[in-house]
Amino acid sequence: MSRYDLIGVETQLFERYPALADRHANAVHAGAAKIRGLIERTDAVRGMDADAFTEHVASIQRTALAGYAASVRGILPGEEVERWISARDALKLTAYDALLGEVDAPGAASLLDALEAVNDAGTASGDQTTLDQALDAVVDRCSCGYASTRNLPKRTCYVCAQAVTAAWNAEERRVLLRLPAVRQEVDRLLDELVDRLAEIKLNPAAEWSVVEHAQRKARRRLARLNRAARNEIFDEMLTTWRELAVAASHDSRPIARSVAKGAKRSGLGTARLSAVALPGNAVVEERAKKRAQTR
Repeated sequence: MSRYDLIGVETQLFERYPALADRHANAVHAGAAKIRGLIERTDAVRGMDADAFTEHVASIQRTALAGYAASVRGILPGEEVERWISARDALKLTAYDALLGEVDAPGAASLLDALEAVNDAGTASGDQTTLDQALDAVVDRCSCGYASTRNLPKRTCYVCAQAVTAAWNAEERRVLLRLPAVRQEVDRLLDELVDRLAEIKLNPAAEWSVVEHAQRKARRRLARLNRAARNEIFDEMLTTWRELAVAASHDSRPIARSVAKGAKRSGLGTARLSAVALPGNAVVEERAKKRAQTR
């Protein structure tokens, strides 16, 4: 049993007990605001030691879990709580999941899952996003200077890294609109990667090397796809895409940076891959939850 199986149990409880769902939603809103505040006050992994940043996030998560547990005490019948505790105790807890052992509160797994320090809801996105638009949207929160000066630093801060990712993905979508056959294959390939990553998340014994292998395999497949379509992909289509790939290679997040540095080899699809590859990616998380609920 994995944490996502436990989340599936909690989803059923939220449906049966609206008061529990309301308290959970309040806890998610308050906790997520604190996570965003931490990111905005620091240069995230660039300006703060990575271990210290992780400790700050864990502290916020622990406080949120404790507050949530207090708020839902007595809402559920005792047998429902016991069923949840039994499911929780059946988990093979990782260091991350160990926080669940500190509270006996159904909904805690879903809350912990929602408080990942990954996605920044304030980052500009959408098919019309240009780099200038994305950077303008975060200029008041930028701590590396890139948003205001447009001088690319060695490592972009968290909000600028997110802005570059959004702009690179938007540009890639624009290019692929001119290449419907390639777009279809890229969509299929990356959907299969999302499926694989969701499957891995549901296996508590899976090692990080399994994730890395899936990502490397996706890069190789993208490279083959782009080589096969080289007669359709002209250099002038990729001018802006390549410029954004260079900016993305300065990402402060090691995984995203590594994927971007290989963009010249892997080609179109790499921008979306750089987002999918990040731990906590919303698409992968949602796919894992749906899989867990149907088990």
